[in-house]
Amino acid sequence: MLNIQMENCIQDCLNSHTVCLDTAMSVLQKGSEFTDAVRTMLDCSELCATTAHFMIRNSPLYGYVCQACADVCTHCAEVCAEIGENDCANACNASATSCQQMVKMLG
Repeated sequence: MLNIQMENCIQDCLNSHTVCLDTAMSVLQKGSEFTDAVRTMLDCSELCATTAHFMIRNSPLYGYVCQACADVCTHCAEVCAEIGENDCANACNASATSCQQMVKMLG
């Protein structure tokens, strides 16, 4: 059974997955000057989904993936904030914080 903190982290990661993907599709329409930002959002989206899946399965390796997700989400949040995509930045910051807390729990 998953604990509440893990359930919250899963939800944060799934939310970031969706928000990053939606934001990337929207930003693509703004032009090719945002190509690097779009790649970052797509990478973050994919890793967030993977991280949630590791936790849902209660994989013994989820701590490693959570650490990577926290790092990638932090970077993605910075990229999104730089281009004014604050909803994406906020979602990524929430996932980064949740993942960092999960890693600390495993400590």
